[in-house]
Amino acid sequence: MKKAELNCILFVIDTLRADHLSCYGYFRRTSPVIDRLAEEGVLFKDSHATAIATGPGFTSIITGLSPIHHGFYLTPWNLPNLIDFDDAIPTLPELIQDNLRGCTTAAFDNLINFASHMDQFVRGFEYYVNVTRTSKPRHHWVVGGEVNKRLIPWIKEHAEERFFLFVHYWEPHTPYNQPQEFRNIFSHKPGSLDDLEVRRAPAGYDYVPGWGRVGELWEPDPSRSEVTIDLYDGEIRYVDFLIGQVVEALEELGIDDRTVLIITSDHGEQLGQHGLYGHGMLHESVVYIPLIIRCPSVLPKGVVIEGYVQQADIAPTVLALLGADEGSLPPFDGMNLLPLIERGGRGRDEIFIEDHQFRAFLQGRWKYIRDYLRGMEELYDLESDPMEVLNLASEEPDRLKEMRERLEGWVRGELKGRPDPMLEQMGRLAARWSAEVGREFLKPMPRPSWGGETG
Repeated sequence: MKKAELNCILFVIDTLRADHLSCYGYFRRTSPVIDRLAEEGVLFKDSHATAIATGPGFTSIITGLSPIHHGFYLTPWNLPNLIDFDDAIPTLPELIQDNLRGCTTAAFDNLINFASHMDQFVRGFEYYVNVTRTSKPRHHWVVGGEVNKRLIPWIKEHAEERFFLFVHYWEPHTPYNQPQEFRNIFSHKPGSLDDLEVRRAPAGYDYVPGWGRVGELWEPDPSRSEVTIDLYDGEIRYVDFLIGQVVEALEELGIDDRTVLIITSDHGEQLGQHGLYGHGMLHESVVYIPLIIRCPSVLPKGVVIEGYVQQADIAPTVLALLGADEGSLPPFDGMNLLPLIERGGRGRDEIFIEDHQFRAFLQGRWKYIRDYLRGMEELYDLESDPMEVLNLASEEPDRLKEMRERLEGWVRGELKGRPDPMLEQMGRLAARWSAEVGREFLKPMPRPSWGGETG
């Protein structure tokens, strides 16, 4: 089948950790539909975020760029005018409109509801279906069934057209408000390991994959807590069911064979690891996200690709799948993944990830995290310490120095003399909050332990 005949649906499942999907090795069967799609398509085993959290991650998905180039490091809920995104940067739907005539673009999303009005998530869509627009803007409270009530009829009405759809499900983001039948699928008894999978890390501790080190697991009484891993996994089963509804509709319409399905996430969730439950910092629990691509007519089945790939790879890959002329496209930080699929190659050996105050560098089994606000460093051996509980920064000084210098070199090379947009936004945010609370919100950044400069 010619690429010019393909549709594409890009599902971005908010807050979804790769290691809580069965097809990524999780011990619970959370994702039967997604598992089947992975078996019928291509699974990228080492997929990671380019940026977190919501705003930066979604921006990297639709631009193919890292924040160091698109400039968006913050997701300010109620602090507009702090975002540096350059409106001259084309978005994926705009590039589809400009380069693929006759391809209808539509989004089923509500990121525009953020008080900061992130307009880049609307540009280029002929249809932007804001599923939760009310007198009071709402974001992550929307239940995925409301998305499908608008999405599936739209697909049926436009089945004869060629389309690109951007579909954003908030599950499994808090609050866990899935339908009742998906709230009690999983049930763990706090304090017991009988229903969990326990492994021994080479570093010498016991851990539960996707949960953390034994003795430090998030185990509140489910009858008293609205935030449990059981409910998180139930939300995954629910969004898996929703994707199943979409797949069934495509099959009934006879267009499933020519519709590319892409499943990914913006970030994961700590789920109690590192003393956190949300999606702060750059540990694997937050940055290890799924990427699955399935299209029976043009892609092979049952392929697993190792090596690092990232969110920024999605835009150039979508454009290539749909047949855009590469010579007419702008430069991306991400790469087109089709050659890896077609030749059976592997991804990168190293990647960089950014947050509003953190940057991380992954090289093979090693991971380095730098906190630009507090001047702190973390170094992990992911092979021996998969839960990132043993910071080796003081025990591996040579490795630490090597990783630090590699990250600093990447930053300098990408900036090419420009000011660092991450540090600029940190400064503006500190000044804004300091003015609002009437006192200094953030003290001057401490001199980092290694004696260099924080920026």
